[in-house]
Amino acid sequence: MKKSFLFAFIVALFLEAGCNKQKNNVNDPVKEVSLTEESAIGFAKEIEKGILNGRAAAIDSVIDRAHIRQIVSENSIVYSGFDVEGGEQFFEKCLQLGNTMVAAVNNGGDFAFTRYYNDGGVHHIVFRSYDNFVVNFYDFTVDTAGGRMLIQDGFVYNAGCQLSKNVEGAMLYNLMLQTNPDSDVQWLLQAEEQTRANQPSKAIATLKAHKEALRDYPAYYQLLVANLHQSDRAHFAARLDELGDELDKRYLLLHKLLYFVHEGKVTETEQCVNELIPHVGDDPVFLFLYGYANLVAKQYDQALQCFVTVDKSMPLIWDLWQCELRCYKALKDNDGFETCLQRGKEAYGMDEKELQEIREGL
Repeated sequence: MKKSFLFAFIVALFLEAGCNKQKNNVNDPVKEVSLTEESAIGFAKEIEKGILNGRAAAIDSVIDRAHIRQIVSENSIVYSGFDVEGGEQFFEKCLQLGNTMVAAVNNGGDFAFTRYYNDGGVHHIVFRSYDNFVVNFYDFTVDTAGGRMLIQDGFVYNAGCQLSKNVEGAMLYNLMLQTNPDSDVQWLLQAEEQTRANQPSKAIATLKAHKEALRDYPAYYQLLVANLHQSDRAHFAARLDELGDELDKRYLLLHKLLYFVHEGKVTETEQCVNELIPHVGDDPVFLFLYGYANLVAKQYDQALQCFVTVDKSMPLIWDLWQCELRCYKALKDNDGFETCLQRGKEAYGMDEKELQEIREGL
């Protein structure tokens, strides 16, 4: 079964400053649209369809770069960074989100549109990505520009900030490393290196010692949270609560949810799910994660009930299949195990040798 590297994934993602490399050559026909609930939902479903079909450009090509550029350029240093060699290219990389989403699907995960809502006249579309027991949500705002519907900005849950803020922070950090590496960014770089070297206590000490200088960089809290988990896993939820006044509640809820799921804390998982649903919608992946928390807690009957129900409302993703098999094996239900195994064979085109390896490996 695939191993879960939740916080290693988060660190790797944001040490890259949320920037994914990809070249897009998209010349889609432009149709004038009006912004309504119906058109926004249709727009979201087209993005979902594109990502599921392996097209990173389905989202990358509909981000309003002019709007994001205007926001990040309010920082005079970032504004000057566009004139530095490689500045424009770095900005583009920071707005290429599709690779991560497509990679999640290709890795046996999933991507879905989960909610539309209108907040004070601002239209929101919410997406969820899932990969290897890691879930993330994107709450994008949409508007029209040049006759097209575009993503204006949005809150990225596992970044803990607006997309524009993450782009601004990444560009500022990149520029300062190039032009003034002896400035305060040296401490952020040091904390990154300590994180990579699996020295969480040292990384935390570095970050806290230079908090006032670094806290405006989104990477500051991304690194801090990851290292808090590594250094004090047993008390991680309490450490997050201590940051409650400094971080967006949605960011804290997501990290708590993933922590409780992997610790097999069923009641706490359910509480986090109930708090997240009003923000992101009642997505079936929540029931899967709740089932996984039960599985970790060795409550196999309850876990299996969740997985069987989830089967009816989302694709047979790899982790769901593997978890069902583990439950049947723990419950000594040989018929259920073999039936589930055959479903996976059909879904993933596996041969008998591969199935036998799974039988022996679980």
